[in-house]
Amino acid sequence: MAFDFIQGAVQPIIVDALLWGALAVIAWLMRLMPERWRVEIEEKHRLALHKALDTAVGLVLDTAQRHPGIAIPDAAITRGLGYVRNSVPGAIRKLGPSQQQLEAMLRSKLQTALDEATGRDRLAEALKRAGA
Repeated sequence: MAFDFIQGAVQPIIVDALLWGALAVIAWLMRLMPERWRVEIEEKHRLALHKALDTAVGLVLDTAQRHPGIAIPDAAITRGLGYVRNSVPGAIRKLGPSQQQLEAMLRSKLQTALDEATGRDRLAEALKRAGA
């Protein structure tokens, strides 16, 4: 009888504690999910931006080949950046890169593409200049 009385008094407390613990775990998991989704969405935006930049590099090279008189830093870069802005506006809006950052990224990718096309190895050149 005493055992039934103790069990009857303690059981609701244990059930309440377990229920509150389960709710706390669920709340913690629900808080983590939007952050994980945000990171995944941001990653997709970054990939889309870089793919657009890679395509813009091709566009810039094509412009330079068709119009050799145009200096690459001028109209071709502007055209490439216009393509990037038009192809991934959501990624640009979410990531918020400045015009200078986009231009620097495009120029970097363009330089890499030109080095690959011409077989230029900038690291080897820098090492030669350094005396290594």
